[in-house]
Amino acid sequence: MYYAPKHRSALKRGPLRNRIVGVAFAASATLATGVGLSAPAQAAGSVWDKVAACESGGNWSINTGNGFFGGLQFTPSTWKAFGGGQHAASANRASKATQIAIAKRVLVTQGPGAWPVCSKRAGLTRANGGAATAAPARSAKVSRSTARAVPVGGKLAVDGLMGPKTISATQRWIGTARSGVFHSQTVKALQRKVGAGADGVIGPRTMRALQTKIGARRDGTRHLNAATVVAVQKYLNRR
Repeated sequence: MYYAPKHRSALKRGPLRNRIVGVAFAASATLATGVGLSAPAQAAGSVWDKVAACESGGNWSINTGNGFFGGLQFTPSTWKAFGGGQHAASANRASKATQIAIAKRVLVTQGPGAWPVCSKRAGLTRANGGAATAAPARSAKVSRSTARAVPVGGKLAVDGLMGPKTISATQRWIGTARSGVFHSQTVKALQRKVGAGADGVIGPRTMRALQTKIGARRDGTRHLNAATVVAVQKYLNRR
C-alpha cells in the first residue's frame, strides 16, 4: 500500500526534504551536531518508535518509492547531509539504531518541528528524543573545546550542502571560532550577525533575518533549506 508521510499534509515542502536538505546548517551533520551512533541511540527508542509509527507505520525498512525512506522518512539529501551516508546508502537500509541516531542529529538542530505532525502525536521533545544527552560523534574526531580551524581557501562549492569548509567560512563571517562544526554557539553567533534573537535554534525568524542579510529570496521557510544554503555560499564567495 502506498504510504504518504504524515508530514506531507501539514507542510508541503516536508520536514526532512527542504528544511534540512543540504541543510543544514547543521550541516554535513556528521560534524554539525556531535551526535554519536553508539548505544545511546537506542535510549530514546520509545518516543522514536511513536514517531516512526506515525510516519511509516513503524516500518524501519520502508521504501515505497515516494522519495522518503526508513522509519522516520528521511529524504536522500537529508540522510547524507546528517551523516547517514557513512552507514548506508539510504535510511531504509540502515539499522533502526542508526536511523534514530541520525534523527537525533536533526533534532538537535531543527527541533521536533522537523516532523511537524508526527512529533506532536508522539510527544517528541529535544529532551525525550535524546538531543540533550547526545554523545560526541566518533567520526568527527573533533569537539567544541579541541576543534582546530578548518582552512578556507578558494571559492566554496555552490552545492547547497554545508560541509566543514562552508561552515568554517560562515564562522569566519560571523566572527566565531572556525571549527567547521555547526553547533549551538555557531547558531547564536549567526543569529546575532543577522539581527535575530540568539536562542540557538534556527527557525522562521532566523531564516527571514538571514535571507534579508545576504539578499536571498525570503521564501517563508521555517528552517535552513538548500536554496538558502546556495545563497549563503554565493554571498560568502563574493566577500
